[in-house]
Amino acid sequence: MAGCVSDMRELSLTPKQIRERTPFASLSPAQAWINAPDMRSVLQRDLGNGLEQRIGLANASAVPGDNLVMLRSRNVVSGFGRLRFESLVDSFGGLPQPFADLSSGDLLQGDDGVGAYFWATRMVGDATCVLGMRRLNAGMRQLPGDAGVMDIMLRNCVPGDQQQALAPLLADSIGVAPIARDPQGSSRLLSPLAAPSASVVAVPGGRP
Repeated sequence: MAGCVSDMRELSLTPKQIRERTPFASLSPAQAWINAPDMRSVLQRDLGNGLEQRIGLANASAVPGDNLVMLRSRNVVSGFGRLRFESLVDSFGGLPQPFADLSSGDLLQGDDGVGAYFWATRMVGDATCVLGMRRLNAGMRQLPGDAGVMDIMLRNCVPGDQQQALAPLLADSIGVAPIARDPQGSSRLLSPLAAPSASVVAVPGGRP
């Protein structure tokens, strides 16, 4: 009976409360879902309807805060829908510095052959900071577990240019997980990535 009561309490929790009560576990870099350069740590937790990873990146700039790739998979999706700026930011706990005042209208859109991605750039002293986001579905690449969709948000500040800062979000990083690469860096996957899917689209006006 006590177990049933506990389950009912869990069912009544909001997504935010579940995130606040669910700790991360440390994993090896080989268990990361992507192959981002300069990975330093990988944390993962189970949120019930999907998993979340937070991948720490090296920060060679003087900008305070962590360089992170945040990834969230969802197992059951009724229609992948559009990437919504506000809901994505909320699901990852808000915007990191120096992007706290960012709005969807500040985002630019690109396509790298795996699908659409969105980003904004801020200069902080000599450092280039980017805030990037995108959505992948199972037609674009193999996703963890039974996930139907995976959302990604990046905060990266580097003493280099915008392309270097964006690298962890782009196709070379997200196309294949580290475990799927051989020691020479080539992909071990037998099938190539599928063509970009219309499941990742921008809202009217080119904004997510």
